[in-house]
Amino acid sequence: MEDDEIRILILDILKEQYNENPHGMVLKQGFLPVAGISENELERNVVYLEQKGLIDVQWALGGNFFARINGFGIDELDRMKIALDNISTEEIVPDTVIYSIIDEAKEFVDSNLESLNPDILTKLNYIYEDLLTRDHPHNYARIAFSCREILMDFTDAIFSEDSLEENEITPARNQTKNKIYYTIRKITQSETDSKLISERFEYIINYFSAFSDSVQKNSHPDGFEVTREDAKACLIYTYLFMNDILKLI
Repeated sequence: MEDDEIRILILDILKEQYNENPHGMVLKQGFLPVAGISENELERNVVYLEQKGLIDVQWALGGNFFARINGFGIDELDRMKIALDNISTEEIVPDTVIYSIIDEAKEFVDSNLESLNPDILTKLNYIYEDLLTRDHPHNYARIAFSCREILMDFTDAIFSEDSLEENEITPARNQTKNKIYYTIRKITQSETDSKLISERFEYIINYFSAFSDSVQKNSHPDGFEVTREDAKACLIYTYLFMNDILKLI
């Protein structure tokens, strides 16, 4: 139980006593069976509430005490409950879920790249550094090119010759789709999984190619620039795709 919840529980118990007898006090032992918390948690939060001026406490030897809620505590109790309800309803929101997915994918991919190909991880870290420290369209355009190169490096890293069948030729570096196809065919017997991964990769690599072509053709005209959001999208797509493949492997 979080401290905020414990404090509300303490004030609730004291408020119930206040409603029955405005001059009554609650012994330390009166909290523990109801609250279901440790003595340390109870005493820590009682001290906090006393220091905030929300309850009146008489301390005795051995850590025992008598406590009573006061007018400030009664008013604050309602405010604390409203605040806690708002936090509870906002705990899981779409943005939070999305950030969590991306964070988990990054952590998983980074840990696997350390053994698969540390150079790819180094390049990804450079991209992160660029996004954090440099704010210029030319820098964002370079990130898009870098992500495409990283996917080529990645498909080289996961591809192995033993995934080829008889008479099949080793794909060249830029034949990324073939490398993905052979790799997926080797690690899964599911036609659905294979098709979904292949289609996803084709979408991402086509996006990078079209984006790069657009940058090359429109590198100088007025009004055209690669934005930070473009660069972030490239990086997110790269991570999510590598995450899917590495989990299958």
